[in-house]
Amino acid sequence: MKFRVSILCFLILFHARLALASNETAPATEQGQATEPEQGLLPAVSGNLFYFNRHRKRYDVGEGRFRDNLRHQTLQGNVDISTPFYADVVGVDLGLFGTTDLANSASPDHEMSFFPWSVPWSPDWSKRDARSGTSLYRAHLKLRQVSGDRQFWGKVGYFQPSGPGVIGVNWSLMPGTYRGLETGLDKGPLSVAFAWADQYKAPWFSDLYHFRRNDGQTRVDHLWSLGARLRFASGFSAEAAYGESQGFLRSAHLKFKYNSPGEKVYLSYQLYGMADRDESDSPDNQYGGHVAHQHYLAAAWRPAPWVLRAEFLHTRAPSSQPQHAGYFAYRLIGRYGGANGAYEPWWDNRSDWNHNRESAVFLGVSRSLDDLLGVSGFTVGLSGAVGWGGRVHGVEERLRERAWSADLAYAVPDGPLKNARISLHYTRYDNKTNQPSWTGYNNLFQDERDLKILLVIPWGL
Repeated sequence: MKFRVSILCFLILFHARLALASNETAPATEQGQATEPEQGLLPAVSGNLFYFNRHRKRYDVGEGRFRDNLRHQTLQGNVDISTPFYADVVGVDLGLFGTTDLANSASPDHEMSFFPWSVPWSPDWSKRDARSGTSLYRAHLKLRQVSGDRQFWGKVGYFQPSGPGVIGVNWSLMPGTYRGLETGLDKGPLSVAFAWADQYKAPWFSDLYHFRRNDGQTRVDHLWSLGARLRFASGFSAEAAYGESQGFLRSAHLKFKYNSPGEKVYLSYQLYGMADRDESDSPDNQYGGHVAHQHYLAAAWRPAPWVLRAEFLHTRAPSSQPQHAGYFAYRLIGRYGGANGAYEPWWDNRSDWNHNRESAVFLGVSRSLDDLLGVSGFTVGLSGAVGWGGRVHGVEERLRERAWSADLAYAVPDGPLKNARISLHYTRYDNKTNQPSWTGYNNLFQDERDLKILLVIPWGL
């Protein structure tokens, strides 16, 4: 009922603007959306075919050896359908994907197929096989009204956020999905957006579910987000956002970025914050009444054919009881897969590097091999990360962890398979503590050896 009322209010507010529509196209957004046709009456139809092969081993402290943690081959495909804005005002975006395991000899919860349980709060570890199937991940009405340099826009239904704000989605090969609405205004360098949702699904679940607190039982009615972003011709941008989940958590961030002309230099400072709505040290709270926060510094230099990256994280997530998280998770629903936040650090070196008092550094380098091989499309990369100083309630041993990764990728430069790509990613992760996986340090596992092979073949009509 609340969802239907929210949709009705949204449409009434938007209807007053329709008479001012023009032929201007929507501005680019920071998060991925279905392709929007620029002209004509027919929808754009596109998609991808994915093959994913992963073999991950994890060290078992009790047995004193590595054991297969993930070992699967998965086939997945998607279809995106996006109509033009008819009368330059209204359109529809649809997205569907299907997935199946070709082989799986380890854990069934590997994110590329559907978990063999229906919600994040009730895993059944007796299950041995992931589920095959299909899922609708995008189905929303999209609206816009343009007048000069001012554009009002919105979407209602199953969607992924695209405007500034605190909510984001989980990704596997496909994005997660919210049920709700998002609306915003773009005027010159300023963009503002509001989002509201009452259900969500991570891409490893086929159906949407209601939000819940960490106990898995107490329902959270909805979450909301409000954000604003300024972009300048100089390449500088600034963003501020705030949001809450009803009666549970609140989050906020500040993001400052600079991209030089030609994007040769990139610099950013970002501050993320999380807190419980109830500021007590109750064991039911995620952060025990404290304000958890994380500082993120990032720099990139791109002197072709090289790309060099250096990044830094420092986390504070105090805990006074074992039930408190002791790590920083930027999402308005605490349980993994319950929702996600608009969070940018991503090192692809397994750990989240996010426990209380932990500092972490990432260095990465990649290089196009076009000039060396005389063939376009090959790229190699090497990266590494180290974290230190983590400390949580009840554990005397300080956290130390490190990882390194190697990458090899090829993208087809032209021809009928243009933009098809294959990539190989290998990570070696070392946890220097003696804690078993997920013990003491609640968001940490033991040593891993991880190999991923991904083939992507895009298509379109």
